[in-house]
Amino acid sequence: MSSTTEYEKLISVLEAIDIHHEFKDEWRNDEVKLRIFIKIHIGNFLPSETDTFGTYLSRLRDFKGMSNVELAKRTGLTEQTISKYLHDAGRTNESTLALMIAFELKPPQIDAVFSLAELRIDRKTNYNDIINYYLENSNSESVKECNKTLILFGFLPLTAIGTDAFNR
Repeated sequence: MSSTTEYEKLISVLEAIDIHHEFKDEWRNDEVKLRIFIKIHIGNFLPSETDTFGTYLSRLRDFKGMSNVELAKRTGLTEQTISKYLHDAGRTNESTLALMIAFELKPPQIDAVFSLAELRIDRKTNYNDIINYYLENSNSESVKECNKTLILFGFLPLTAIGTDAFNR
């Protein structure tokens, strides 16, 4: 078993997603079962009634064990911009979409962020088809790949990562 602090984090994650009380108490001391259960049910980590856009993103960041530095590397956004978003200070559609891709969100979480951010994208355009593909098939390099694909098809990227402007 990991350190006590790591175990406590796993338990808090478990409690955050175990909305259907499907987790069996006898699994509580088995780190492998804890991690598998969390991985399978991660899409159940949805905003609470009191969450704002920023608080939900902050909780997602903590839930996924990411830092602002890691989010900056994944998105091409500055740490300062990420910090603003996490504190409900301003946002753009492009940067919000980049964060959603970087967080590797599941469909219920994507819908929740759209709602909290008061975002809407028309799903019937080539631009949004590209973004939707990367929302549905995301990993740590997805924002970079999404930007390259957007440029390839003549669109502006979400952020500078993966473009000549970012030298990556």
